[in-house]
Amino acid sequence: MIFGASLGPFVKKALIDKAFQTNVSKIIETMPHAPEATNMDAVVLGPKDVRGASGAALNEAMRTKHPAVRVIYLYQKEKERDLMSGDAAKLELGRVTPESVLQAVASVIELAAIGSDGRILESADAKAREREALELREPPLVAVETAAAIAEEETFVAPMEEERELPKSLEQRLLEMGQFADFHFFKQALSKDEVLSDLLHQNTQYAELIKVLEALDMQIAHVFKDVSLTVEERFALVKQIGMERASYSGLGNQMLADKFGAVMDAVVRSAEATVDARIERIREALGVVSSVKLLYEDQARLDELIEKRLGMQADLMELSKDIIEIYMAMDRSITDLVAQMDEEHPYNNDYFNEVMKPIRAMFVPQNIATVTSRLLGDLQRNRVTLSIIEDKVKKLLTLVFRLCEEDATIIDYQQRLIKLLRAQRLEEIVVVDNLIKHSLRIFVGAPDTGRTATALTWSGALARRHNALLLDLTGSSKLGQYGVESVSLDELLAHRLERPLLCVEGSLEPERVEEVVAELKTRLNYYAYLNVLIDSSQLELLERLAASALSVHFITDCSPRSIAVTKETLESFREDNIARKVVLIDPPIEPIQMLSELGADPLLTKLIILPRMQHIRICSLSRKHPFDSREVVEVFEEAFR
Repeated sequence: MIFGASLGPFVKKALIDKAFQTNVSKIIETMPHAPEATNMDAVVLGPKDVRGASGAALNEAMRTKHPAVRVIYLYQKEKERDLMSGDAAKLELGRVTPESVLQAVASVIELAAIGSDGRILESADAKAREREALELREPPLVAVETAAAIAEEETFVAPMEEERELPKSLEQRLLEMGQFADFHFFKQALSKDEVLSDLLHQNTQYAELIKVLEALDMQIAHVFKDVSLTVEERFALVKQIGMERASYSGLGNQMLADKFGAVMDAVVRSAEATVDARIERIREALGVVSSVKLLYEDQARLDELIEKRLGMQADLMELSKDIIEIYMAMDRSITDLVAQMDEEHPYNNDYFNEVMKPIRAMFVPQNIATVTSRLLGDLQRNRVTLSIIEDKVKKLLTLVFRLCEEDATIIDYQQRLIKLLRAQRLEEIVVVDNLIKHSLRIFVGAPDTGRTATALTWSGALARRHNALLLDLTGSSKLGQYGVESVSLDELLAHRLERPLLCVEGSLEPERVEEVVAELKTRLNYYAYLNVLIDSSQLELLERLAASALSVHFITDCSPRSIAVTKETLESFREDNIARKVVLIDPPIEPIQMLSELGADPLLTKLIILPRMQHIRICSLSRKHPFDSREVVEVFEEAFR
């Protein structure tokens, strides 16, 4: 006889009754004895047999084996050649098949000299000879013997052909797809046919079991139709084969339950990752509606975002539906599988099943209850997980519904807030359409309202950042009261004066505004800030300068006279592309009420509040620079920021 372990199925198929399948342990135990005592003439081994702990023991046994026992080692890769040591015939095979194994064995030993197995062994071969004793003309039992050896041996080593890389299993593909998977694929993966197909392609042991069951069915049909046997003999044989079939069927059910459990877990994990990722994206999108950045957008933009929110609502409803459908698909597949197991018959023939109905329990796998309980337990566990996932979606869906119900309020609030914030950061919405507009700022006020001190102090504070120029065109400059040495407007136009803070005074006719503005443009490389101070009565000059200015500051000391003058100036000012600011010095009432007195819109006007500072009055009397005081500058920085 020729013995085989991992290559046993191929050896058995190639040599039929001259081969015997066993495991490595029994081969090691038998190798030291003579073939006459053990009936083991030769051994066919593969790389699977010589790996691991059993492989080390096998190489050790090669040194003590009987000289008459031939060892044939078959491998596919050159690197596997040296795994086997000792006196062995090493042959390389391109592809492991029964035919190639037969040729390899025949090239080493003479097959005619190998006898068939005449021993009575507790194996599938013994069962085959028992049936031969009854003179049955049965088909070859290759698949049955292979599976019997698999079930009886302590360990099963897959044949060499399994070393080749198999396609990824269904659950592996599901897990790798993660959050990028789609729910249609999830539902398709849960179908019973899809799981069975993947199991057949991925699990060689399950595929062999299917072949075993088919072979047993053929034997049942053969015995049932064999008229040469008595009824008692047929019944005894069918009973024996049916019980064997039930054990294999139970093993197959267990494998199928394991596969379904793995696929369900993979689907639930990928579904959870998909839902979490989609919920996170929707939450981020919802946050955009309330973000500060949005507050500077227009009504059309808000309407667009509201439409997106409605789209999110539909997406969440679809997501909830998909989760429910996944559970339904899972439940449907498990129900079908359990029903199939419960309805399992001894054979696929109604007449035969009816005859065997009294002893049906003997032909049905004994582990059906256990497998069914396992499947229903996995289904319940995954249902709980899917319920938790669905709750996440429902909570977010409730939030979106509530937000959609409040859309009208949100839009109105946002629009008001937009206008208010624009009033506080007006420079950001001014269209800078010429080179000087970003640098030119206008200060307007009536005499004796603190206009000179305000413009000068803020210009001095700006000069700490970058060079600044203050141009006083009121015609009655008080810059000298604060110890400032100013130059005339004509001198500025005639010479290129460069100082960190340059103060200029003079008068300017409205017709010359463009000429002066053009000259100031040439000074922008040195002066980053160009501040112009004019009187409230110079309305025409204000209108002409405003076209080139970034902002205009209306200064009032909150006295009744100043309020009246400032209100008149505000009402007559028409330029739109400019930031309007009102500077209130020591307001006696609420600032917002003061704006109402001035007729200024708080949503379109920035409010700057300055306290009445004793130090500035002292500077005007002692001819000192107010911007040299740290406390004064800090107050102005806070008010103008």
